Amino acid sequence: MRNVPSAMRYEFRRHVSFSVRTGFLLILSALLLCCGKQEDQSTWSGPAKIAVVVPHTGPLMGEGQMLQLGAQMAIKEAQGQLAELKVEMVLYDSPCDSVGAISVAERIAADTSVCAVVGYLCAETLRAVLPIYRKAHLALINPTVSAEYIRRDESRYLFPLLYGDGDQAAFLAVYANKGLGLTRLAIINDQSAYGKLLSASFLAEATRLGLALVANVSVNSSPEEAARGVRLLKDASPEGIFLAAHPKAASMFLIELHSHEMSGVVLGPDQLGELELYEMAGQAAEGLLVCQSILLETAESKESGFVHRFELLHKRRPDWIAAAGYDGMRLALKVLNRSGPGRTNLLRSIRAVSGPDTAFNGLSGPLFFRKDGTSQRPLFVAEVHQGWLRPAKPPTVEFPVSYSKQ
Repeated sequence: MRNVPSAMRYEFRRHVSFSVRTGFLLILSALLLCCGKQEDQSTWSGPAKIAVVVPHTGPLMGEGQMLQLGAQMAIKEAQGQLAELKVEMVLYDSPCDSVGAISVAERIAADTSVCAVVGYLCAETLRAVLPIYRKAHLALINPTVSAEYIRRDESRYLFPLLYGDGDQAAFLAVYANKGLGLTRLAIINDQSAYGKLLSASFLAEATRLGLALVANVSVNSSPEEAARGVRLLKDASPEGIFLAAHPKAASMFLIELHSHEMSGVVLGPDQLGELELYEMAGQAAEGLLVCQSILLETAESKESGFVHRFELLHKRRPDWIAAAGYDGMRLALKVLNRSGPGRTNLLRSIRAVSGPDTAFNGLSGPLFFRKDGTSQRPLFVAEVHQGWLRPAKPPTVEFPVSYSKQ
């Protein structure tokens, strides 16, 4: 088990001042196997660069460092296998400040030796820089942002490793039924845009499965409204409740559920796996089931092996963001190895990761990208237990993302 991690936020609202880019580069050799037409490679000179963009300052500095350390580990592990062409990993500082992020993105786009970009932690920052990378024909591999609105009309240059928020809500509906055998469900949402999106996606999937939605409550996040909403849920007697809410509102709902001694399963999105929720809700959060992108506390050799190697290299324990950074860099190296250098070549190669036969084998399983901007990948469930997250029973169920798009 591990401490409840800082889960992906729907939209980071805190902004910090832009800092001057700090840089370092790691040079490794790479054997690039050419496939198809290589219009960029014939005149290519110098190293191929992969830009890693994370905040070095501000409230998300810790998360940025984890993503960076994961990417560095992927680079280091590739060194012994590659030869001939130099590849540079260049680190850029980009806090959650759209103006500063645009300036950094313009510098990256102007460097024609940059073949791909890995990074960005904040939804608004990601949205601000996407037009720059689209114009420059640069592939952007994003390991951590789940906001649905970022992906709309942006399926050819943005390659998200994380599920969308709607996907995780739909997955939890499938999990409640197929994994836990529940048929009578209820939803309570906090009236935020995030909560409404989660609620709509969960409802659509529950309807597709033929489940009974016995209550669908929408209240604001005041204590009085939370109490009223939970009373409505209690009258409906559901077997399971989905919390479509940010952590603050969800903590109020959990406290009210606990005070009313309501039994049954309570499920929620990955944001509710944050330590701050447990600090607000305390014992009321015990048993909460939350969606997760990876379960690092498992006996599976791939995940446990990553944790062990990361601890040896960096003398600290990884979290899901470190794992996402590791997979993001591994994917960039894989497609670069297959395509050869150059932005056009790499874009063609990563767009070919489009189905089960061409899927990238990430830490949590196979992943590929659909033309509508979604990523098809495994999703998991963890249980809050004494302030820690542990794999739920069962830890997952089969869930093609395409289900939630039909």
